[in-house]
Amino acid sequence: MKKVCFLSVVLFFMFTCFSKAQVSSNDYQPDGISDLSNDKAADHVLLNSAAFNSPAFFNVKKTATIFSGATDHFRSVQTGDWGAITTWETSPDGGITPWTAATLTPTSAANIIQIRNGHTVTVNTNENMDQVIIENGGLLLHIANTLTVNDGIGDDIIVQSGGIFTLASNSNGPQFSPVTATANINTGGMLRLSASGLTAAGTGVHASNYIYQNVSILEYTLNLIFSTDGVTFFPNANATTIPVFRITDNIGIVGALSTTTINGLFEANGNITFQNAGTKIFRNGIIGTGNVNGATSGKFIINGATASFGGSGLLTLPITDGMDIGTTTTITMLSNKSIIGNIALLSNALVILGTNNLTITGNINGGSATSHIVTNSTGKLEINNIAGATPRIFPIGANTTTINPLAIFNGDGLNYGARVEIGLNPGIAFPVSAVNRTWVVRPSATPAGTVNVNFFYINGDGNALFAYFPATVELGFNTGVWNVINTGLTQTGNFEVLGTVNTLFAANTDAPLVIANLGAILANSNSVLVDYFSGIKQNNDHVLNWKLTCSSSPFVNTELERSTDGRNYKSITGINATALRCQQPFSYTDAGPATGTNYYRLKMTDADGKVLYSTVVVLIHANNGFEFVNISPNPVVGGSFDLKVSTAKNTQLQIIITDMQGRVLQQRTVSTIAGFNSIPINVTKLAAGTYQIYGITAHERSKVLRFVVQ
Repeated sequence: MKKVCFLSVVLFFMFTCFSKAQVSSNDYQPDGISDLSNDKAADHVLLNSAAFNSPAFFNVKKTATIFSGATDHFRSVQTGDWGAITTWETSPDGGITPWTAATLTPTSAANIIQIRNGHTVTVNTNENMDQVIIENGGLLLHIANTLTVNDGIGDDIIVQSGGIFTLASNSNGPQFSPVTATANINTGGMLRLSASGLTAAGTGVHASNYIYQNVSILEYTLNLIFSTDGVTFFPNANATTIPVFRITDNIGIVGALSTTTINGLFEANGNITFQNAGTKIFRNGIIGTGNVNGATSGKFIINGATASFGGSGLLTLPITDGMDIGTTTTITMLSNKSIIGNIALLSNALVILGTNNLTITGNINGGSATSHIVTNSTGKLEINNIAGATPRIFPIGANTTTINPLAIFNGDGLNYGARVEIGLNPGIAFPVSAVNRTWVVRPSATPAGTVNVNFFYINGDGNALFAYFPATVELGFNTGVWNVINTGLTQTGNFEVLGTVNTLFAANTDAPLVIANLGAILANSNSVLVDYFSGIKQNNDHVLNWKLTCSSSPFVNTELERSTDGRNYKSITGINATALRCQQPFSYTDAGPATGTNYYRLKMTDADGKVLYSTVVVLIHANNGFEFVNISPNPVVGGSFDLKVSTAKNTQLQIIITDMQGRVLQQRTVSTIAGFNSIPINVTKLAAGTYQIYGITAHERSKVLRFVVQ
């Protein structure tokens, strides 16, 4: 009787003390009680007393609760609060023993704590932690009270690629205790700053406790200003580690009298203004969709060994100090970028365009063979608003060790993009006698007059038979075929050629340009020469007349081509003439000219397949109107040039020459025929410089052409 009573007491005690526990296993065996008491997966076992007293006791399933240990591994099972057990599941060995629902929350005593993909774990009560891993797609959010990071094995918080650690408690960042505890933001991981008061120099997110890896992200989501007075972002990032400081909202005015340094890449996806005299160092460049305005700031500097430009946001540089691209800095363009202000290239500073355009309203200074804009693909350096007689320099080179600048002036206030490549593209007739470069220029609109373009090269840039100074050269312009637009140009002793481009420039169209010795662009012999090529208007017909010399070739195939835009030509007739036939003039009547302006040229192919193009004759199919076509030669050498004019009918034309301020220097009246006219102009009384010429009839005024007297 005493034994029975004792057993009843034991069973009652088990039932009342362990009523939460259940065991689920195979059919219960009497000798399994002692085994369960040693199972690491269960602290206690409770047997329902009613079931225990049942005759079927030994045939029922047994159930048990597995209690979490403080030193277990923890991982999130859903979004929730850190202090809620429903947020977690645990395993004593990280998953060798199956994960089960947590019965307590993790602390710094725990083993590894994982915040998994798709889960947001929120800290709004006092918590301490260690060995926390924020996985891809996981988020740890600190919004209130104290988050204490203890120092354990390795880094104490690890933000993996795609993971986010958000600080959202104003002036209340994580407490690192002891001070050696660390939070490591891995490549692609993010420390998101959604609280104020955490960006002062050396504290908050700039404290040494934060370790930023290459391409880790510090994201600032507020529209409030952040600290800049003597502040260094990413103070421990070495030269090859490039984290990203990203802003996502519009921010007011920041900047101080002391230096602000970002030891990484600044990504502005909101508008921001920097002011005050302190230098602003963006070590590894500026990108983003937001506008960065530093007009009233101290100097901007980019001085990392590698840096980037990109993003649709406008970058406005300090008006007084501009931007330095530092010694041995190479900037790679990630996309098109527009900049207002002046840039100085220091020693060995390069900007590599690739397929992207760098647009600048200002000047780029300091170009050299090792400091320039590298046009290694289709991208161009574009300089805006080129007007007046002051040359704007394009310090461009086809690779990192060569530079072949352009200088453009008298550009009619247009924007010009330019690049240079090594080689002649398309090929010319005799490339061995040319500078081995192709300059490509693209204006934003068709200029009203002549544009001055100067070409720079060095000894060695010419191909094997290219004759340097004092030999004269010609300028080729490609419109689908090569045209010689300036001939007899003088090279200077410092390897510079001053050329001009007139009506061939077309809006937003690439114009390849080359420099070569005389005869190299269109033909490598004088097998075919054009003695003259002219045109007149007879009623509604256009009559073209020409004469060739082709005694050096047994025959020549001549095509008369017509264009309505001066660029795209189509053949309207062809003549295959022997050398004997070439001794006689040729004539063709175009009975169906296009309405408006018609451009004509001759394409001549000799017996060896060499191709030569004539100059262009312009005729106007209209009742009224006239057009100044071009000036030849330009620059003017010897005090005279021919003015090419096309008129729709016989007319009296007043020709006026002015200086660049519009003061009239010369004027005369000439009679023109209905057709293409070549009018000799004497300018021997004009000093060296740049001038303008235009014409007036009783009914209209021509466009203005510019010319240079040497």
